[in-house]
Amino acid sequence: MIGSLIKSFLWFSEPFLAALLIYILGLTWRIKFRGVSLVKQHTAQVLYVFWHENMLPPLFTHRGRKVGVIVSPSRDGELISRVLKLLGFKVFRGDTKEKGSTALIELIKYGQKGFEIAITPDGPKGPRRKAKMGAFLIAKRTDIPILAVRVTADRAFRFSSWDKFVLPYPFSKITIELNEFETKLVEKNLENLLS
Repeated sequence: MIGSLIKSFLWFSEPFLAALLIYILGLTWRIKFRGVSLVKQHTAQVLYVFWHENMLPPLFTHRGRKVGVIVSPSRDGELISRVLKLLGFKVFRGDTKEKGSTALIELIKYGQKGFEIAITPDGPKGPRRKAKMGAFLIAKRTDIPILAVRVTADRAFRFSSWDKFVLPYPFSKITIELNEFETKLVEKNLENLLS
């Protein structure tokens, strides 16, 4: 009985604690943007693309903006989904590997309404830094411009996960560089812009 109560408490409190940690940690980061004029040039309708390993700084900088994202339907995805909602993201649940994925279709429609959307082209499970077709498919179907987001941190911890997930240390200098990507180019070019 007590064990299940503790599990329930942790299940409901973990997303709040994770969102709070991202927020507090983000307040300490010294973030520098490059290419911000590209966002203003395209109003709000852009597709941000960044590696799965680099998601923490964009989660902090784009909190509360209702950026549309896809999260896997797994149990881990449920936790991540709740964290993202607390940070002010619009979450679509689904598996992008399925052809005609409902989540992907919903994300595209959301972007067409003028909202910012974001994907990690190597997520949710890799291979690391290998772009899949999702970004190209969205851009082709919507004419939404792709902004390749390169994130670097001067000091960070790297996890031993498949993506070598990056956790910037408190007070790290972080650079977020935005580059417009021509959808006619190939995946290799996108991979170079993000790395």
